[in-house]
Amino acid sequence: MNEIPQLTESLEDYLEAIAELIAVEGHAHAKEIAAKLNVKMPSVTGALRQLEKMGCIVYNTHYPVQLTEKGRLIAEDVMHHHETLQRFFSEILGLPREKASDTACRLEHLIDCDTIGRFILFSEAIAKRTDARALQTYLTEAMSMPGLAVLSDCKPGEKAIVEKFGRNLAPDAAAGMGLKPGDTVTVEGFSLDRTMVRVTAADGATLEIPTLQAENIWCRPVSKD
Repeated sequence: MNEIPQLTESLEDYLEAIAELIAVEGHAHAKEIAAKLNVKMPSVTGALRQLEKMGCIVYNTHYPVQLTEKGRLIAEDVMHHHETLQRFFSEILGLPREKASDTACRLEHLIDCDTIGRFILFSEAIAKRTDARALQTYLTEAMSMPGLAVLSDCKPGEKAIVEKFGRNLAPDAAAGMGLKPGDTVTVEGFSLDRTMVRVTAADGATLEIPTLQAENIWCRPVSKD
């Protein structure tokens, strides 16, 4: 008895390409599959024969490739994984669409359905829940300001220059804490319950800043020479 080959990442890509061609063009010829995946015809022929042995497609060299029910379900899973990951990388992490799609292509075969389901829950919660708006704002600021860190992430003994106050920080809170952009501070430590950050300003004054405020003070760590 001949051994049936395993469904590899490459074969999953073929099923995904076939499903997408059928959805858009109404058919999937071998030459169209080769063009879509940018591979040569001998490679396409070999892959299609493997998929036929696995019961995923109906393949005849003179007719368009057809998906069996098994092949259709696998293709739908792969496309669903790709779409979910691409949306996460693009809408949540802010990657350009092409890079988000390329990254999704590399990961879609490695993540199971349970993990994808959790990605969906996490993505939708950040995108839609009103109690996640502050997190959305933080992520937007963090991704637009590489090299900066919030004050609450600085380590004890570390010096930092205050660059700007985040949009999550209320104006009255910013005005009353005794700091302004351009100030250099040294982080001394945290309270035992980590609700306060203690810093020393350049003039030697010691300030107690609530951690909720320190999480929205963007600083540039000062390099130690």
